[in-house]
Amino acid sequence: MLSTVFAFILSVGPLFSDQDKAIKDNLRRTVTVPARVERILSLQPEITRILLALGASDRLVGIDYFISRDDHLFKILFPGGARLPVVSMPDESVNKELIVRLDPDIIFTSPTELQVPDSIQRSLGIPVVALASMGSFDGLLEEIELVGAMTGLEERARELGRYFREKIRSITECTRPLALEDRPRTYLAFWSSLVRTPVFYEPVQAAGGRNVADNLLPSRLGTIGTVISVEQILKWDPDVILIQGSFLPRERQVTVEGVLEDKRLGSVKAIKQRRVHYTLGFWYWWDPAGVLVETLYLAGLFHPEKFGRLDLEKEGNAIYKKFYGKTDVFIDLIKSLDFHEWTK
Repeated sequence: MLSTVFAFILSVGPLFSDQDKAIKDNLRRTVTVPARVERILSLQPEITRILLALGASDRLVGIDYFISRDDHLFKILFPGGARLPVVSMPDESVNKELIVRLDPDIIFTSPTELQVPDSIQRSLGIPVVALASMGSFDGLLEEIELVGAMTGLEERARELGRYFREKIRSITECTRPLALEDRPRTYLAFWSSLVRTPVFYEPVQAAGGRNVADNLLPSRLGTIGTVISVEQILKWDPDVILIQGSFLPRERQVTVEGVLEDKRLGSVKAIKQRRVHYTLGFWYWWDPAGVLVETLYLAGLFHPEKFGRLDLEKEGNAIYKKFYGKTDVFIDLIKSLDFHEWTK
């Protein structure tokens, strides 16, 4: 799946000169953005995490409700973020009066919020860009490159991009030669539902698996998810079932134990062989360090003969430190999520 984000910019050479540029976002809107931004309002957690990784947390003038109140990782990475104004509410409404007072140069939103970008931009005259990686490594790397260019942190963005690509390359060099029949057929139950699934999820592919929903279309613009039926899961008969586990244990509506005990799924191969596991999945889109760790974890899960000696705790802590400059973030994260099997 090729990313269509930033296609206009990338087709004209350098990302930015000393003039404003037009970009096309994930909602296919063309937005004119400043050549350099100093004040950023991020209502998109993935972009907020990228700003932290780039070292641009001081550019943030406000954040969204989710990352302020519910993101367990954000509190570890950026304790000072608790002091930032919260501009959006759980129903995706925004406080436009507060936005005016914050005076941002640009606003980032999620493409799932279909009406929000145009509503803000029309009423306030501030450029609003709806972005998400959409389950694509290329999309995530393009976001890092774009935000790096907009903040004048191009070298840090290139450094993180090189690191990300090298880590993924080290995995795919082992998984690329695998025959189709050696790639476990994998079903992903995401977004607090057994029957909601992403139609594209590159960590599974890179780790040497096959997403059984790859041939489906997303349910609506700005998303990569769709809703299927239990009967469809039975028809697919996946070898592995992955449950989105980025929710805290007390907040999970779908659990490994519940799926294993679901009598409707008793004939499924993954249930019979007890190959039902948690994975990070999307936590309001991605955390770039988490994507790498998750891909490493899935590679070991799918192909222990190739990746069985991987020290995921050591690798995970190193990856998080590279992106965010903090030690032991990964081990703190898996403890909070009760991912005890990840470091066995």
